[in-house]
Order: sequence, then structure tokens, then C-alpha cells
Amino acid sequence: MKIKCPFCDAVHHIPDALLPKGRKIAFQCKKCGERVQADPGDAKMSVPSCDVSEGKPSLSEKESSTRAKHDNAIVQTLKSKIRMSLMGFIPPVAHVITRAQAVMADPDAGMKDLAQVIETDPGITARALKVANSAYYGLSGKVTSITHASVLLGNKILGEIITMAGIRGFLGETLKGYGLESGILWRHSLAVAMGSRLIAEKRRAGLAEDAFVGGLIHDAGMIMLDSHLFERKEEFQAIIEDGSHSFLEGERMALGIDHSEVGAEMFREWGLPYSIVKPIASHHSPSSSGGELGYIIHMADILARKSGYGLGLDDRFYEMDNKAVEVLGSEKEELKMIGDEIGVCVERVSKEVLDEPL
Repeated sequence: MKIKCPFCDAVHHIPDALLPKGRKIAFQCKKCGERVQADPGDAKMSVPSCDVSEGKPSLSEKESSTRAKHDNAIVQTLKSKIRMSLMGFIPPVAHVITRAQAVMADPDAGMKDLAQVIETDPGITARALKVANSAYYGLSGKVTSITHASVLLGNKILGEIITMAGIRGFLGETLKGYGLESGILWRHSLAVAMGSRLIAEKRRAGLAEDAFVGGLIHDAGMIMLDSHLFERKEEFQAIIEDGSHSFLEGERMALGIDHSEVGAEMFREWGLPYSIVKPIASHHSPSSSGGELGYIIHMADILARKSGYGLGLDDRFYEMDNKAVEVLGSEKEELKMIGDEIGVCVERVSKEVLDEPL
């Protein structure tokens, strides 16, 4: 369907498959910037389904069917292309994080073992020392080396620091396809990591470390999808701007795959354990075999969004799975307290990790 802006007469093409049945749509005109509201059934707002510039006739039913099959083929090709791009995509930081996770999971490993892994990457070493010396950990100016940090903080906290320091650059980029400024995804990811750890410490203490890592990287698949969405930006924006679709739904409609699925596949390539990969794949639908960790990350994701650490307009589409409260046994007041704690934790650590260059 093609809809004419009543303010400047610009014509906008919106695929029929994206039009909500029986509901009005709203979007911003790209020419004049005014907000256009339209009823797909209102003939006054629409123009013939043809090429306006050349005056070509409307597509026949057979031609429409052929185009639909062609579009589906494009989506399937694009989906395969995205999956192929994941194969072998292992940035240097992934090796350090994966090896650090393996060391922390080894009961026979000592503090020096983890320090040796971190020190193989000078960049992460510098970032880790900066974070370790932040006010958040209460060791301002006292940590002089990674080995020293492991002695003062212990392997668990040090593992948290290197994961946070290592992934910062990866998650801190501007996402042009989604229309997100630099730092927004990182701040949300940090909030979910903090929230996941807080929930785990209160309800499933043995999952605290995995909860932090899973929360920190749960939306990293968006990094891999961003360039593909940017290539289909007009289509993706049309989906999002109609006011009834989340980023997750928009990804599936535009690309045939979503960020949770891509993230899980990416982390399998990295070699992260299945115990973390599966919850990431199901953090929007934890009842689909995400297990307790899936519910923890899901709950933290919702609480982070409600606490002001979300991704913008996308936040209003997500509600907490009722079973998450049942599984984790959290009460309403406790959830509010966790939400408040998320804000305090993020603000305390973000100056050292986010606002200042690493």
C-alpha cells in the first residue's frame, strides 16, 4: 500500500504484509517530519498500488504472488548470509573471555592461572586494571597488576571485571540500523548484567557468575544484525514506526531471524558453554527451555527496562513472563528493590567503564 502524507504530499510505500488488520497506523514522514496517521481502509489516504513516477498499473494477483515468493526467497538468502557471517567470527576478546570462563570453572585452577590468561591481551589488561581501581570496587589506586588484582579481589570478581572490560568496546558502538546512539546498548547490557547477578545472589547463588556474563552479552546479537538492518533500513523503519512491533518482531519480519537467535549462534562459535548460550537464545521467552538462568536474565532485562536502562521505544513491548516470578519466587516489593539496586550499581560503575575512554 502507498500512503500520501497530507502535509507535503510525499508518498510512502508500506508493504501490505506489514499493515495491521483493522487498525490504524502511524509513522513519521521522511520528507516533512510530520507524524502521519492513516487508516489502511481509507481510500483518501492511499494512492494506487503502482509506481507513481512512471504510472505503471497495479500488480495483478499473479504478479503479487510472484513478488511475495521473491521477497521470501530474499529473506531466506539473507538469513543464510547472516549465519555464514557468524562462522569464524571470533574477535580477539572472545578468546580471552572464553579461556577465562574455562579457568574459573576449573576447581583446580589458581589465581595466577586466570591472571596469565588476561595478561595475553594488553588492551584488556589495561582496561581491567582501570576498572579494578575504580571506586566501585573500593580499591582506588591500590591495584598494580592483574595478579595483584586476583589476590585482592579473587577470581570471581576478577572474571567479572575482565568480561566487562573486554566486551565494552564490542557493545559500545552506534547501531545505525536500529537507530541507537553509541553507549545505549552497552548501558542496557550492563544494567541487565548487574540485575542478573543481584537476582541470582538472592535466589540462585550458584548461578551468579554465569548470570552476570549472560546478562552482559544477552543482546550482543544486535551487533551482528545491525549492518543488515541498515541495508533494509526503510523496510525496518516502516515496521517499527507503525507503533505495533518491537525490534524483535521487526528483525524477524525484515531479516527472517532475530538477535537472540543470532547471539546464541555467535557464542557457540566463540566456544562459550551451552549453559550460558541457551538462556541467551531464550531470554525473551524463558519458558522455552531457558532454565532458571533464562528466567533470571529475562527478569533482569524487564527490570532494567523499567528502571530506565532500556533501548527506548522498544521497551514498551516487553512484559515479564508470569512464570519467571513463579520459578524464582520473587515478590513485587523485592522486584522493586532489585530495580532500584540496578540503577545504583550502573551509575556507580558507568563513570569508570562507560563515560571515560578505556
